[in-house]
Amino acid sequence: MSRETLPALREKEREARRELILSAARKLFAEKDFRSVTVREIARAVGVSPGTIYRYYEGLDDLFLDVFFAGALELIDVVEAERGRGEGCSLERFCEIYVGYLNENMSFYQMMGHFMLGGRLSAEATDRLNPIMRKLMDGIEGIVREAGLQGETRLAAHALFSALNGVMISYARYPGRSMKEIRRHTLRLATVIGAFFGQAG
Repeated sequence: MSRETLPALREKEREARRELILSAARKLFAEKDFRSVTVREIARAVGVSPGTIYRYYEGLDDLFLDVFFAGALELIDVVEAERGRGEGCSLERFCEIYVGYLNENMSFYQMMGHFMLGGRLSAEATDRLNPIMRKLMDGIEGIVREAGLQGETRLAAHALFSALNGVMISYARYPGRSMKEIRRHTLRLATVIGAFFGQAG
């Protein structure tokens, strides 16, 4: 085996271990409030020592961020796939997709809320977060333009993003309602928001 092959194999092994850590963390974040998950729990789920986690991540915020990035990129891919269909993606359909994704990936939604509501991020982490959020906003702005909205389409994209997140903040954990009822109601509200923005086109 050549010397060039061994480093490549080591890098593949390292990447596979990191993926296992991410997968275990995402599962645990989905099962309980992500802020209550510990490094020890993640390490136990992966079958490694807590020290191994720290070889990949400086702390839990870095791990949160990687899980969040994976969710954001998945959401972007879902939206882009819908836009790539023959008929494109209407505002109402985008709103349904976005709120539906947050309902199905509550840990992603909670992490996004945590970061947006003042979760501490290092300058380096913020630098990593900004391009992902810009990419998401680019996709939303594209949908806004395709719907025929004129003028400040970036501002309209921000307003749409804020309105949909507001639906989740208001109703995602509404007391006395089942998850089925919450999902049905938040999707109905998403449709109303999509129709409302569509009238501005």
